[in-house]
Amino acid sequence: MKKILVTGAEGFFASRFIEYYKNEFNIVALNKKDLEITKEESIEQIKYINPDYVVHAAAISDTGLCERNPELSYKVNVEGSINVAKGCEASKAKLIYLSSDQVYNANIQSGPYSEECIVVPNTVYGKHKIEAENHIAKMVDDAVILRLTWLFSLPERNKKVNSNIIWNIIKAAVKNQSISLPANEYRGITYVYDLIRNISKIINIPGGIYNAGSENNLSTYEIGKSIIEQMGLSNRVEDILIKDTDRYKDSKRDLRISNKKLNNMDVSFPDTQEAIINCLKEFSYLNL
Repeated sequence: MKKILVTGAEGFFASRFIEYYKNEFNIVALNKKDLEITKEESIEQIKYINPDYVVHAAAISDTGLCERNPELSYKVNVEGSINVAKGCEASKAKLIYLSSDQVYNANIQSGPYSEECIVVPNTVYGKHKIEAENHIAKMVDDAVILRLTWLFSLPERNKKVNSNIIWNIIKAAVKNQSISLPANEYRGITYVYDLIRNISKIINIPGGIYNAGSENNLSTYEIGKSIIEQMGLSNRVEDILIKDTDRYKDSKRDLRISNKKLNNMDVSFPDTQEAIINCLKEFSYLNL
C-alpha cells in the first residue's frame, strides 16, 4: 500500500481526501500542530516519514487575510511550500502541490487559459502561489502542480466547509436573505469530490503544471441562478439573488481554465453546471 503524506489535514480539501482514500492508501494526515511547514525541522520530519507521495494542501487561502498580512502569507504559502519541497527532495517523494487559478487574475487576454500562457497575478495570494510554483518546479523534477479553480461542497460532520457559492446560496435561501453575485466574473467552479476522485490518477502523471477543475463559460451570477433553479426554487431567484453589474464592469474578471493538458492524461472533469447537479444529487438538495 502506497504511503501518502497530506499537509493541512484539517482543511476543506484534505479532510475529505483523507476520508475518501483511507482504505486505498496508507495516509499520514498532518495538521499544523503535527507539521509546522514554516520551520526547517519539517524537512527532516518528511524525510523520516518517507512517503511515496506528498499532497501539499496546507496554505493560507483566505485572500483577504493574505492582503492584510502579506508577511504571514509569504511565510506559509512560499517558505512553507519550499520546506515541503525540500522534504520531498530528501525523501524522494513525489509532490502534488495545490496551486490556484488566481495566478491568472489580472491576465489581459480572455480565457480559457492554458498552462503555457504568461500569468499575471495581482493579489498577494496569487503572487505567492506563482512564486511557490516556480521554486517547486526548480527543486523537485517530477512535482505535479495543480492550478485549482474555486472548490465547492456542502457541510459534512467533522469536516471544515469553506465559503463557496453553493453553500452560500443555500444559507441565503434558508435564512430568507439575499446574496449578491457578479455578472462580469467568469471562472471555473469545481465540486471538491470531482477533484478528489481524480487524485488517484493525478499522482501518477508526469511532473508539470496542470490546470485542474471544471471548465465553465457562464458568469458567476448565471451559475448562482442555475443552482437555485436546480434546487426547484425558480420562483425565488429574484428574492435570493442580486445581480451585481457594477463589479468588474470596466474589466471583466476572467479566470476560466482549459483542461486540455490533463485531458490528454486521461484525467477529466465535468463542467461546472454538471458538477453542481452531481453535488446537489449526492446531498439530496436537487429539486427540493
